[in-house]
Amino acid sequence: MIRRVDPAKDVDGFHPENVGRLVSGDARFKPCTPHGVEKILEAEDIDPAGSDVVVVERWEIVGKPLANLLLQRDDGGNATITICHSRTDDLGAHTRHADIVVTAAGVPELVDSSMLSEGTTVIDVGVNRVEADTEKGYELVGDVEFETHRRRRTPSRPFRAASVR
Repeated sequence: MIRRVDPAKDVDGFHPENVGRLVSGDARFKPCTPHGVEKILEAEDIDPAGSDVVVVERWEIVGKPLANLLLQRDDGGNATITICHSRTDDLGAHTRHADIVVTAAGVPELVDSSMLSEGTTVIDVGVNRVEADTEKGYELVGDVEFETHRRRRTPSRPFRAASVR
């Protein structure tokens, strides 16, 4: 079905032609969520060049395009990328060594404080609906359990986080 969409109108970048252009460094459009992650890093003055980045999501919507954008030999790129997912053995072994962790796995609070190091930049773009004692009967949570990690930070090593929902 995606091949029926005109690549020039495929702003999500799912058409095979646009995927190829993204991978080759000639993106017609940058997919919105990965581009949003780039913009967050830019706004926080975090240059991914030379950084170890763990992307916790392997699908075509966020994980693969983001990995390709952060690998590009260009401003906002030049990062070393590891792609993980909800079935990665010892996910924490990967995330603890990362300078930047981006999650979009769709698993509520998959990443907890034991899986993060102080000073790690964490961007959570996961949106998960979980049952809750609220008027609606649910609440939205991300893929990262932030509260414990926030309490562990020290003034000398600031914690940077963005939870996008």
